[in-house]
Amino acid sequence: MNLYAWVLLAALAVTAAVDWFAVARSRREIEVLAKPAFMVILIALAWLLHADTVTYGQQLLLGLVLCLVGDVLLLGDGPASFLGGLIAFLLGHVAYIAAFRRVPSADPMWGGIILVTVVVLVLLWFRLLPKMVRDWRDGAPLVLYAVIIGLMAVLGWATGHLVVAIGGTLFLVSDAVLAYNRFERQLVHGRLIIMVTYHLAQFLIVWGLLRV
Repeated sequence: MNLYAWVLLAALAVTAAVDWFAVARSRREIEVLAKPAFMVILIALAWLLHADTVTYGQQLLLGLVLCLVGDVLLLGDGPASFLGGLIAFLLGHVAYIAAFRRVPSADPMWGGIILVTVVVLVLLWFRLLPKMVRDWRDGAPLVLYAVIIGLMAVLGWATGHLVVAIGGTLFLVSDAVLAYNRFERQLVHGRLIIMVTYHLAQFLIVWGLLRV
């Protein structure tokens, strides 16, 4: 890596720390700047690591941009902002799935594949499908989203690259906590857990894909 990449890595770490502080202290005026800034810096880092020169890197860049759009939309209030953010992240996961399928792979890590698959199926069966039966307008998009992010996490393990696999799984954890926080009950430090796992997930996916 060159000096510019190290500078961006340092900026990424600082921005993440600032966002975590803002979330922990409920400093909304800081969060609305730090949250999207993290993704902008990560996109710049991916570009600097030559993501644009390979097909899976281009798909990664598309996914990152869509996640940035989702982050901005989720900063808003109300169901329209939430739905818009959900759609943006859904499309972002589709882009990640495409990247995972194209990256040069090693032997699939079947233990991770089986574990993540079981967890996703349990969540679908006991949590999301009953919600869809009660209210399909709210439940159906959540079920679709859960299937797509679950597939993304499973395919992370299928690449055979541990860093990518951990990143995909942390993304699943982040969104699971977000859903529980929103639809079940507020967890202590729930929003902080969401952001820490989200930032780690995004960074590990980028690092894992572009350093193979």
